[in-house]
Amino acid sequence: MFSVSAQPFDAREPELTAVVLALPEDDMELLTERIDMSHALLPIANRPMIWYILQWLEQGGILDIKIITTRESEADIVSYVEVYKGIANITVKALSDVNGTADALRQVAPLIKSNFVVVPCDLVIDVPATHFFDIIRIRRPAVATVFCEVMKSEGGGGSVKPRHLPMCVGIDQPSSRLVLLQDIDKKSEDLALSMSLIRRFPSMALSDKMQDTHVYVFQRWVLDYVSAHPEIVSLQEDLLPLLVRAQSQPHLLEKNGIDRYLPASTAQRIDEYDTGVQFGQHEQAEHSDSTKSDSLEVFVYVRR
Repeated sequence: MFSVSAQPFDAREPELTAVVLALPEDDMELLTERIDMSHALLPIANRPMIWYILQWLEQGGILDIKIITTRESEADIVSYVEVYKGIANITVKALSDVNGTADALRQVAPLIKSNFVVVPCDLVIDVPATHFFDIIRIRRPAVATVFCEVMKSEGGGGSVKPRHLPMCVGIDQPSSRLVLLQDIDKKSEDLALSMSLIRRFPSMALSDKMQDTHVYVFQRWVLDYVSAHPEIVSLQEDLLPLLVRAQSQPHLLEKNGIDRYLPASTAQRIDEYDTGVQFGQHEQAEHSDSTKSDSLEVFVYVRR
């Protein structure tokens, strides 16, 4: 592991730690000069791709950055960090064997002491970083992400990896919560929605034009949960859909053991409502589900 600092850095615990994933991708191998070269260093407008996401993080005030890469690409990434002109404290961590984005997080969990943001190394995005992270600082959701609204005729405005399967995205309009992630069956014109979802979020807007930018902000307890559940392989495919569903299906908090990792104040609030239900207090029973789901907020910033 190598550490390179552009300038003296305050050693106190950071507000947010950034994890930049510079891991190999099959569709990028043909574009690199060498097999072991990281696609993070592929040039865009005469700058390595990773430069853009590092700049975006710094603009958002994220100055503790950890780049996660492979042993084969470590030397190239370190060489670039040494000449990178920025204000952040950047650490490069090389992993020998990685099985998915969640596994990468599990391996570097001891290095992350605070809430954290996970981003890909090859994202070029025009979402104002200061605005986005200021919203996170104010709302303090358990999870936050960025989605882009993409039209067929649209050009520019950032690069986002296309998803193989079309997806229906549901967003609660009053709260900007991401409440539905569901694959669309092209063979059927119907979309099945649970009554619990409709009752919980009656002002939900649906769209099949949204794409995930792979920007995720997590509270620290989420990393503890991922570390204890090796069956979670992908942040996008496994973790995010589970947390999204748990907002409208509170029983998933207990079924999947999420409630054991929630902050103490949240868990206490849930217990108080559950106690009221056991003693037959109808009004509390009526609100217990919404209280449980409110304990887990998945906020989404939509770039239109």
